[in-house]
Amino acid sequence: MINEVRNAVMFILNKDNNGYLTPSEFNSFARLAQIEIFEDTFHKVNEWNSKRNVRGNVRQSNSGIADITKHVTEDIEFFVKLQAMTYNAGVFEKPSDIYSMVDVIYSNNSVEKVSNHNITTLNMSSLTAPSVYYPAYVERGDSVTIYPSTITSGVSAMYVRLPEDPNWTYYTDPFGSPVFDINNSGYRDFELSKEYEPELVLRILSKAGITLREADIINIVNTEEAKNAQKD
Repeated sequence: MINEVRNAVMFILNKDNNGYLTPSEFNSFARLAQIEIFEDTFHKVNEWNSKRNVRGNVRQSNSGIADITKHVTEDIEFFVKLQAMTYNAGVFEKPSDIYSMVDVIYSNNSVEKVSNHNITTLNMSSLTAPSVYYPAYVERGDSVTIYPSTITSGVSAMYVRLPEDPNWTYYTDPFGSPVFDINNSGYRDFELSKEYEPELVLRILSKAGITLREADIINIVNTEEAKNAQKD
């Protein structure tokens, strides 16, 4: 899909001599566009869950993204990943590609998430303190602290990962022009589904318009976005 997106972007940019995007510039804008769409989709998930909770259909705190419309669920579930966490200096390190934690798993069971304040209160009594049978965890920046502290292994993170950066790869033809090369080892397509192709084009054009200072490109983007808004 990345080559189709680039072709569309270049066509719109070039048809009125609006400028040229180098492969490096395109890849930079493509990465930002994908992240923006990914984050928008993720926020739709949270918004839907919030509405469901307000209506009284409250789910378990770690149920994640299951109870939402199928379409948006599938968009996000593609990025859900389960990975063992590394124990280091008393904490479990979050995976490097994490965007949002969905659940923490220990002995094939969900671990209860608690706040810093609540864990202090819970640990004050032997009746409420977390145990290996009913552990708890606190998120702190790039790490997770599991209680009780005797748990030092066997903990996994279920999380929404960040999409990998797209990379339009190419070789240079005899005329000095870049030509798409899907066989390049660095090639990486967008990880968003095909339906997001028009939005990727629009967002990249918007960024190109700001960079190239071409107001007509921005007008094209705004017009198309207005049309899409009316359809919605």
